[in-house]
Amino acid sequence: MNKTQKRTSRCPYCRERILIRENPRIGQYLICSACGEEVEIVRLDPIVLDMVYLPDADGHQIEEYEFWDTYWEGA
Repeated sequence: MNKTQKRTSRCPYCRERILIRENPRIGQYLICSACGEEVEIVRLDPIVLDMVYLPDADGHQIEEYEFWDTYWEGA
């Protein structure tokens, strides 16, 4: 009997570990149990999570660039 491999990644909002259940896939949405934010799997090996973006009325997502600048500085 095969055991399911448990993998984790960090929430891009609060940096808490999120348990990734079996068969993760790119584009899958997860909810962080610590902060309640919805995140998306954007890479599988290693698993990388990103914020879920909804465009504003003009279709812009400027906050995405501001977030990644601060995210990589703290990594």
